[in-house]
Amino acid sequence: MPLSPLSAVFAHRRPSAPRPLRALLAAALLCGTLLAVLSPAPARAEETYRVGLRTLGFWLPDDGVRLDVNVWYPTNWTPRELRFPPWRVEAARNSDAVAGRFPLIVLSHPSAGTRFSYHDTAAWLAEHGFVVAAPTHARDCMRNMDQLHTWQQFAGRLKDTGALIDQLLRHEKLGKSIDPQRIGFLGFGAGGTTGLLLGGALPDCERLDVYCAAASPQDPYCNSWARRQLVKLCNKLPLTVSPADTRIKVVAAVNPTHLMLFDTGLRWFHPRLLLVSAAQDGDSDSRLTEELARRLAQRARFLRLPDADGGALLAPCPPSLAEELPELCLSVTPQERFRQQELLRQELLAFFLQWLGNSENIPVIPAPPDLTPKPEPAPAVQPEKPAAKERRKRR
Repeated sequence: MPLSPLSAVFAHRRPSAPRPLRALLAAALLCGTLLAVLSPAPARAEETYRVGLRTLGFWLPDDGVRLDVNVWYPTNWTPRELRFPPWRVEAARNSDAVAGRFPLIVLSHPSAGTRFSYHDTAAWLAEHGFVVAAPTHARDCMRNMDQLHTWQQFAGRLKDTGALIDQLLRHEKLGKSIDPQRIGFLGFGAGGTTGLLLGGALPDCERLDVYCAAASPQDPYCNSWARRQLVKLCNKLPLTVSPADTRIKVVAAVNPTHLMLFDTGLRWFHPRLLLVSAAQDGDSDSRLTEELARRLAQRARFLRLPDADGGALLAPCPPSLAEELPELCLSVTPQERFRQQELLRQELLAFFLQWLGNSENIPVIPAPPDLTPKPEPAPAVQPEKPAAKERRKRR
């Protein structure tokens, strides 16, 4: 029997903890820089921003797919409780943003997630001076995982991200708050893989057969159903157009999926990279993330969360979801969830501040490679021998 899409997905939603202490001075000491460099808006080192929220929805051209997005940003307005059943969040809805331009982080959920799956982490980053846009990937989300383990799963996410950045930069209000030169990406599970692709990494499938030959029968990539799906994915390769979006300067990827499909194509990845392994997931993704960190060595920053599974990094489950999916929502204690999320958030803050905190340290991303197939050279025409040429004339 094939695995169901939900049981085959490695990024889930689980409860997170109450928000951690947010004294900016502590974050500044950790990061070696002050948040004040993020925006022209004056702020004392011990201050954080209040959080604003706008919800956007737009149709993707030619696709008939609607992209729904939560955008979190710094504001001076007072937040209040907002209800998006079954979720409850705290923010100042449709408030004016703090004057100035801030870095943009696109936050991409795992296959079993939505735009609310990491709402607390998104709000926390907004408190510290980032605009955070979290879309629901309509073709790869909690309600629709029909394209799991296919190239369409990632092609849709790539298109979502590019269209979202375009929309945000053009937005009448939000566009004024975003520095187009300081754009980063934070992805969990399949979202992390999307970040690698947007950074220019090319899947090649060269390691898939070797990986599955050594895998256990329970491996989520190598059971008969998943293997058939991945064969279809690999038949779409090699790509003829690079997936890179050179606007994205940094990528943070938490337990990215399908890493056995990346080998030599990683040489085309150029943004600064943070890899995070939630080591208690007990699946292949955390192990492959750690292996990738070893392979990339100095090319990537690495954080191992030894006591976290993927669900421990998610926002708190609403009661109805906790009742429906207790194995995802109640796998760790609130205290442990608080500790693991604090470790992740401080590392994210240090990473994003290092590379996006001001306009002087922004990574330079080269143009993507030209992957257009080269035409086969025409066979060389042999010169005609004089004797044969004379015989042809006599005919």
